[in-house]
Amino acid sequence: MGYVVVQFTERREVFIDDQSQGENVDDAGQPRALLVGDGWHTFRLGGASDYNPLFQTVNVPDSTMIKPFPVIFHRNP
Repeated sequence: MGYVVVQFTERREVFIDDQSQGENVDDAGQPRALLVGDGWHTFRLGGASDYNPLFQTVNVPDSTMIKPFPVIFHRNP
């Protein structure tokens, strides 16, 4: 199994393989580790399309909740 942290400058709903996995941060505003299976997964954010890339397909390695694999989205300028 793998854990990921989806990084973005604000709270957003996270979709993994077109399934909602909750938000990228917890109620305290801290990054939230999301459990996924190892292997290839497609990530995207909910809300306005004011970020890039619009989606990412990445190979998630075996990772832990302590050291999750980062998936990073950037706000459009």
